[in-house]
Amino acid sequence: MVMSMTGFGRSVKQTDKCMVQVEIKTVNHRYREFHIKMPQQLSQAEIPLRNQLSKQFNRGRIELNVKLSGNISPGKELHIDWGLLDSYYHFIKEAKIRYRLTEEATLSDLLRMDNAVLVEETGDIDVEVLPLLFGAAEDAADQVLKMRETEGNSLSIELDTYISSLEELVQKTKELSPMVQKTYTERLRSKLYEMVKENIDETRIVSEAAIFADKADISEETARLLSHISQFREALIASGPIGRKMDFIIQEMNREVNTIGSKANDSNIAIMAVEMKVLIEKLREQVQNIE
Repeated sequence: MVMSMTGFGRSVKQTDKCMVQVEIKTVNHRYREFHIKMPQQLSQAEIPLRNQLSKQFNRGRIELNVKLSGNISPGKELHIDWGLLDSYYHFIKEAKIRYRLTEEATLSDLLRMDNAVLVEETGDIDVEVLPLLFGAAEDAADQVLKMRETEGNSLSIELDTYISSLEELVQKTKELSPMVQKTYTERLRSKLYEMVKENIDETRIVSEAAIFADKADISEETARLLSHISQFREALIASGPIGRKMDFIIQEMNREVNTIGSKANDSNIAIMAVEMKVLIEKLREQVQNIE
């Protein structure tokens, strides 16, 4: 089955306490690449989220955006630097003696000291948030996959049309190929007759024609090209990621067509080679968006 790499999905999950919105957008890419944006307090969920999405997407650039709203208070911890507080306290006592101060050091004085008492977020996620996050991500991914499947079906029809047209051109080229030697032989005989105006050495003509036929023979190229077309059709109905395989097959098809165009030495075959290259380029453009 042909799957496109382009898709979009959005899902919102909420409770009375909070709401999580997940948007997933995928575009074509040579490999699988994740770009995830989410609130800092959800950062510890990024790796599990990647693992979940990796089971659903084999190839492409996956852009995921998470929005969190509601009454969600991250866990907090109190960090006290007792060594620093001791230093502050001893400093206050020494300053009091040195400058003959009467004020006593209070607890509020110590708490105002920089970096002595810190309140830090623990990074723990509210127990209600994770199920919402993973549920929304799964629903959004399902929407993306459906869109990719729909577009993949359209691509499959288009690719089948192109590959059928290419196969017709290859068959016509194959049929024309034997005529090239015959045309060359007749043209050679005609030119020799114009030059010598007498009996022509048929043995020489046959020899020259055989040499030309060997150089202009494209039977192997057309056979391989038809084989590549058959492999391409098999890939169209195969399961799993097929984009890279198709891209490789297209490279090989292009190689064979280039050889046909350079070897055939015939204007009609040269024209068909150009038409084949146009179709192959259309195939290449579409295959770039297949998973």
